Amino acid sequence: MTPRRTVKKRRVRTNKTRRGPGIGPLHKGDLSRFGYEHVTQMTKERRHLALAAAVATYGSLTVRRKLNAVYVYTRNTAPASSAIFKADRDWVRNTFP
Repeated sequence: MTPRRTVKKRRVRTNKTRRGPGIGPLHKGDLSRFGYEHVTQMTKERRHLALAAAVATYGSLTVRRKLNAVYVYTRNTAPASSAIFKADRDWVRNTFP
């Protein structure tokens, strides 16, 4: 009599995009009410002043997450402004730990 072979069960992988909403929707005007709009035309100093006011209201983590969401959503469609959002996100992280 030959021994029985056991069959391993395979784990079925699911698609990662079905786990949840991801970053979620953006809320229009959250940063523009502090003057953070048309970032490609603003100077670095004006952007940083607007972001400092937003950090005073929302906190640094919330502002950083908002900037990261805009950066992620626009990196393929508007790479120039997306790079500015990324730089400003990094500035908020380094300035307001």
